[in-house]
Amino acid sequence: MSHNKIEGNLLLDHYGSLLTSHQLEILNEYYLEDLSMQEIAEIHDISKSAVSDIISRSYEQLCGYEEKLMLIKKAESLDRLIDKMKNDDSVSRKYIKELKKINRG
Repeated sequence: MSHNKIEGNLLLDHYGSLLTSHQLEILNEYYLEDLSMQEIAEIHDISKSAVSDIISRSYEQLCGYEEKLMLIKKAESLDRLIDKMKNDDSVSRKYIKELKKINRG
C-alpha cells in the first residue's frame, strides 16, 4: 500500500472530521506523526494488517468525499484566482484578504 503522504494530509485536513475517532487517530499517526504501520499496530495492540486495512479504507473514504464535495479542488481554484487578483492593480487588497479568509476557513 502506497499512499501519497501529502495528498493524505490534505484529505485528512479537509475531511478528517467525517471519520470515526479511531480512524482519525490512526490516520493522524500515519500521515501527521509519520509513524510506521508496525508502530501504530503496537500502540493500538492490533495487527499490522488491521492498521493497513484501516488506512486503506479510510483513505478511500476520504477520496470519496473529495470526489463528491470537491473542497480541495475548489480551494485550489480559489488560490489560483487570488494569485491572479494580486497581480491586478484594479482589485482592492481588501477583497483579496476577504477571499483568503474565506478560503482558509
